[in-house]
Amino acid sequence: MKSYPSEKNAMGTIRYNEDVIKAMVGMALNEIEGVAGMEGRGTGNILGRKYLSHVNKIAVEEKRVSLDLSIVVKYGLPLRDVARQVQQKVKEIIESMTDLEVGAVNITVSGLDFNE
Repeated sequence: MKSYPSEKNAMGTIRYNEDVIKAMVGMALNEIEGVAGMEGRGTGNILGRKYLSHVNKIAVEEKRVSLDLSIVVKYGLPLRDVARQVQQKVKEIIESMTDLEVGAVNITVSGLDFNE
């Protein structure tokens, strides 16, 4: 599993495991009305939800993280609005919980969820 260095200080280095970043994305998606869950390779059952959306790529360069996500949105909701909410919430959670800066949250709406 990948981990990304964030800070080096007199005590050592702080690193974030890829699963931790995926868990933060899952937390963000859990807070957005209309997103039909999140899935990541090897992440297991984070937050006990049905997982349909997916973290495609995480890249960290010099404390700046970029993410590529695929999401499934509940049918009938404005897709652009849901995608923008996901971008903002992912940025907010990662930046509040780490010292990483979010450079990009690229969203692909990969499907619609017709289930109630």
